[in-house]
Amino acid sequence: MVLVNAIDSVLRFLVYSYFHFGLWKELTVNFLLYSIPILSVLLYFFTCIFCIKFLLNKTKKFKSKNIKFPLGLYVISTIIAIFLSPIQYKISNLVLAEIFSKEPEPYENMEFIEIYGTMNFSLETCSWVSIIILSIYFYNIYKKNEIKIEE
Repeated sequence: MVLVNAIDSVLRFLVYSYFHFGLWKELTVNFLLYSIPILSVLLYFFTCIFCIKFLLNKTKKFKSKNIKFPLGLYVISTIIAIFLSPIQYKISNLVLAEIFSKEPEPYENMEFIEIYGTMNFSLETCSWVSIIILSIYFYNIYKKNEIKIEE
């Protein structure tokens, strides 16, 4: 679960970085409203594909005798999961303070709220859809292995 949370944190960091870049470059509201959800869907889609391919490769070579706890991966994932979100929010506050201190302000309050809401909606939706897809995939692997064991 920690690894999933770390991967999700990295993907969110990338989308937030694009969001801040778009605000900093004063991209149009409509462009940001469409490009942020597309970026979110693409990032989560390719991450799911990568995870499924990785798991396919691992399940072909799987032997229950060789199971070891991946301590290094666990520690790195835990550090990423714990520290990346606060860093992201701190950077976000600094960038937004810089952007909205400009005269005239590049975005109206309602435009910013609309962009921010769209970004959060797309991130949450992509996150949950990815978890559901990967859960179904894990369940199918489990069922296939269960059938092989019974034979």
